[in-house]
Amino acid sequence: MAVFTPIGMVQKGRLLASLGFFFILGACIATFSPSGEKLLRDVLMTTISPFVAPPTDIVIVTITEQTLERFPYRSPLDRGALADLVQRIDKAHPRTIGIDLLFDQPTEAEKDRRLAEVIEAAESPVIVASASHDDDLTDKQLSYLSRFAPSAIRGLAALSHDRVDAVVREEFPGRVVNGNWQPSFSSALAQTAGISASQAAEKMVYYRATGIHPARWTIYPAHAAAFAPPAWFAGKFVLIGVDLPLQDRHATPFAVLNGSVAGALPGVVIHANALARLIKGDKIITPGAVAAFGPFVLATALCIWVAWLRISVLVKPMVIIGAVVSVLILEATAFAKAGILLPMVAPSMLLLGLSGFVAILAWHRDSKERRFVQNAFSQYLSPAVVAELVSKPASLRLGGSERLITCVFTDLEGFTSLGERTEPEVFAAVLNEYLDAVCGLFIEHGATIDKLIGDAVIGFFGAPGVQEDQAERALKLTLATVAMSRRFRTDVKSRGHDVGVTRIGVHRGPAVVGNFGGNRFFNYTAMGDTVNTAARLEGANKFLGTMNCISEEVANSSDDYLLRPSGVLCLKGKTEWISAFELLEDGRMNREMVEAYSQAYLLMSARDKTAAAAFASLAIQYPNDGLVAYHLGRLKQGEAGDRIYLEGK
Repeated sequence: MAVFTPIGMVQKGRLLASLGFFFILGACIATFSPSGEKLLRDVLMTTISPFVAPPTDIVIVTITEQTLERFPYRSPLDRGALADLVQRIDKAHPRTIGIDLLFDQPTEAEKDRRLAEVIEAAESPVIVASASHDDDLTDKQLSYLSRFAPSAIRGLAALSHDRVDAVVREEFPGRVVNGNWQPSFSSALAQTAGISASQAAEKMVYYRATGIHPARWTIYPAHAAAFAPPAWFAGKFVLIGVDLPLQDRHATPFAVLNGSVAGALPGVVIHANALARLIKGDKIITPGAVAAFGPFVLATALCIWVAWLRISVLVKPMVIIGAVVSVLILEATAFAKAGILLPMVAPSMLLLGLSGFVAILAWHRDSKERRFVQNAFSQYLSPAVVAELVSKPASLRLGGSERLITCVFTDLEGFTSLGERTEPEVFAAVLNEYLDAVCGLFIEHGATIDKLIGDAVIGFFGAPGVQEDQAERALKLTLATVAMSRRFRTDVKSRGHDVGVTRIGVHRGPAVVGNFGGNRFFNYTAMGDTVNTAARLEGANKFLGTMNCISEEVANSSDDYLLRPSGVLCLKGKTEWISAFELLEDGRMNREMVEAYSQAYLLMSARDKTAAAAFASLAIQYPNDGLVAYHLGRLKQGEAGDRIYLEGK
């Protein structure tokens, strides 16, 4: 039974492997995706986010180490000096004063009283940092906190730290305290200016400077602000807090690229970022599932399709990685331009995992096909041709296509009679020896062996792989076969057996090449007039007295071979005339012979009466030349010209 998957039918034996793969992939996504998404969001926030211009009406006054040096003691903060600072700022008529300091326990009574009076008497709205039991304060601390300047507006100063790495990535909107909603410190500040804040948590917006550094806020140290001109604070949101190395500092996304020290910001600066977002209306947009995962769904579909294709294994990863990078660039651009934050890590892992899994299935499929092709053709094709078939198994589909091929027919003269007078075992051994030698030459020269019929070997060049030099390969194969045949006859004769020459016919032209015979019987073959013509040319050798008969289409493919014209033939069953040539081994004696023969042949083709004498002279000089003897016989019988009609095969 087979199990259906979106990729296709897979064996039941692979079902567990598939389930295991998806289990592991899911586990990896569940484990690494959340942290990866956070880390990537931090990088985007601090490098390409559109939040680069915080409002100029936010001023931060910080209590620094230099400020503490001017106090009579470091801790607790001198509330008398703080009262002077708040009073000074209030006289400048700011829009709102926010004090990010927690007054949860008494210090010096007179200074505590004076600070509380200044806060309550301020003409500008004053927001005082607050807390609740959820912030680990004791009842005593909470009691004092509620009694200190009770008429002042309260805002919870808590921050939302990530539970894994303590980075502040979300705004703290506030919480229900004693049955009532109490807003966050930044929300309370915004509400004094008529800006409403949602009770739902929003992703924290951090404003950045050019590059990867936090934005440059307008910050004055408290000891300098006490003497500042009113214009510094007039109409501004003024936030007062500490900027000390070991107090109220929190990890932010800027730590990824700036380091943990530079990336840790004072709490008052984080509140300033949250307030700025509310003032400007900036927001990180997180679309719904369809919009969020849509680009990766399309990219995943493309990558799965590519992974399943029968293409180079080098192309697949390039396309898949290119698709992932393209989508990531698209989504990063969306964030950089509009603050649209889309999930990237989990979809990328899923895309790469599924594509890799499909690629493995495709590799398994292609491996089976490659093994089939190699088993089917390794005994009949050259390794180069088998390799091309393995890389393009689709070329072996049922049916055929027209290809330009060069067909080679070979036949051993006198082998049938050898079988009649030789023991079957001996005959079979000699036949196998001969076929092994001929087939070896075919494969060595890159030919496809079509079929073996008795002692005849039939093959072709130009399919299944394209061979631009197919005609030249065929000529080389012809010479090699002639030489092998000569050695084989000598060897067999030394063992007491006589065989004739190997006759060869070669022709080039179009043919239908493919798998014929149906799905059950695999027969990769060539069909058409080109094949029939090559067969007729092979048969013409026994009439012409030649060892090979090469058509003009093949002979004209190269000038590097020694060829002589055999005649213009009308082969049996054909109506068209075809010029044929005999291919000879290149050498001084053969070149001299071909030169003399060519002169006699020109006389014969011109129907010159001296042609017979010329061939007679050649016959004396080359008594064993079958083609010379054939033409001399024709001329003696009164024939003229080089056109020859062959009635036999």
